[in-house]
Amino acid sequence: MQSLLFWAAVTAYALATAGFFLGLAFEQPAWRRAAHLVALAGLAPHAAVIGLRWAEVGHGPYNTRYEVLSFQAFLLVAAWGLLALRSANVRSLGVLVLPVAFLLMGFSVSTFGLKKEVPIIFKSWWLVLHIGFAKLFGVSILLAACTAGAFLWRRRRPGALPSLPSQARLDLYAHQFLLSAFLFLGVMIAAGALWANQSWGRYWGWDPIETTSLVTWIAFGVILHFRVLHRWEGARMAWLTLVALAFALVTLYVVAVMVPTIHNSYMVGS
Repeated sequence: MQSLLFWAAVTAYALATAGFFLGLAFEQPAWRRAAHLVALAGLAPHAAVIGLRWAEVGHGPYNTRYEVLSFQAFLLVAAWGLLALRSANVRSLGVLVLPVAFLLMGFSVSTFGLKKEVPIIFKSWWLVLHIGFAKLFGVSILLAACTAGAFLWRRRRPGALPSLPSQARLDLYAHQFLLSAFLFLGVMIAAGALWANQSWGRYWGWDPIETTSLVTWIAFGVILHFRVLHRWEGARMAWLTLVALAFALVTLYVVAVMVPTIHNSYMVGS
C-alpha cells in the first residue's frame, strides 16, 4: 500500500510538471491551472504514505534519506500549492517548483525499504521543533532559489516565462523567502541547542552540522544585510540567493550525509 501511494504521488508531480512545461510552451493558462490541481491532488497520497510510515516505524520522517527527502518534497509542494491558491503569479512558479519536488522524490526512493527504530534521545519535543523548523528552512530556501532562478532566467531572455510575476515581484518574493529561511534557521539552531542540552548535557559542541548551520545562518544574515541596509536588489541579490542555497545544501545534505557527526550516526541510509 505504501509503495502504491508513493508512486501515485510521484506520478501526480510528474504529470503536474509536464502540465506546467506544456502550459508554458503553448501559452495555455488553463493547462497550468490543471497542473496546479494535479499537484495538489498528489499531496493526498503523499500525506497518506508519510502517515503510514510514521505509524509503522513509530517516529517522524527524519531517520532515512527516503523519509527526509520525501517529507521535504511534500512540504515544498504544499507550501507552494497553498500560496498559489491565493495568487496566479505564484502558481506559475510551479514550472520550477514541481521539477525540484519530483527530483527529491527520485533521490529518496533508493532507501524506501530501510526502516529502523530511533534512540530514546530522539523522543523529545525539542527535537520535533528542531526538525520542524529545519524543514521550513529547507522549503523557504528552495522557494527563494526558484524565484531567484526565474528572475535570472527572464533577465537573460526577456521574452521568456511571460506567465511569471514581474521582475520586481520575483525580486521581492526571493527576498521574502530568504528572510523566512533565515528566521526558520535561527529557531532551528536554538531548538537544536536546547535538545542537545537535554540529550547530551551541553548546548553546543562544535559538531560539524552545528558549525555549518551557524556559518550558514551568518551567511544568510550578511546577504540580508546587503539587501536591507545597502539596498541591493535585482541580479546581484538573485545570485546571492543562489549562494545562500549552496550554503543550505551543504548544511542540510552534504555535511549531514558525508561527514561523520553525532547527528548522522543515528541515521539509516543517509
